[in-house]
Parts: sequence; structure tokens; C-alpha cells
Amino acid sequence: MPVVFLTEAHLQALDYRMLGSMQPSIVITHANPDTNVAGAAHACKRALIKAQPANTGIVWVNFGAAAVDLVGYPLNANESVSVPVTDTDEINCLFKVGGEKVTVVYSN
Repeated sequence: MPVVFLTEAHLQALDYRMLGSMQPSIVITHANPDTNVAGAAHACKRALIKAQPANTGIVWVNFGAAAVDLVGYPLNANESVSVPVTDTDEINCLFKVGGEKVTVVYSN
């Protein structure tokens, strides 16, 4: 599965195009640290996963399998990854700090 890491300029343009056109989104969070949580199910073709700016710890993101330490993609605050997925429930997150969040903007 190809994964695209984007520069800040690319993210701003992508955020504007996706958010500006009212693309659907979900927020993934968990109150406890070191617990895998999957996104709610929504059919899609692509998803942009962005760690919230207020996050203080790493969020490990994996696709189609549980997210665990050192497996998947680490996101710090404000970092994003864009991937092709068929459903948002394929997105798994492991938050190193409880209560932190990622926003998933998806397109069909």
C-alpha cells in the first residue's frame, strides 16, 4: 500500500481542498494510553489522518491491523499521512498519551 508523506505546503493545499469542500471526517481518540482503537466504519477511497495540534505524545497509526509501538506510522502533533483505504475502520491508532486525538478526513 503506497503511503504519501506531505510537506507543510502540500498539507495546507490538501487540507483546504478536502476541508474546504466539506469532506466527511471522523475523530479517533481513546481515554487510556497504549490501547489500540479503530476508526468508526465509513466506506471511502482515501483518507488523510492528521494528529491534533494539542497532542503531546506520539500516535502510532497502522492500517488493517492493530497499531502497536514501533509498528506503523508515528505521528507527532500536526503531522499527517494520506493513504488509500476502503473503509475508515481499517485505520488503527495507538495513543501514547490518553485523551489525544487524530482527525480523519476521507473521500469517496
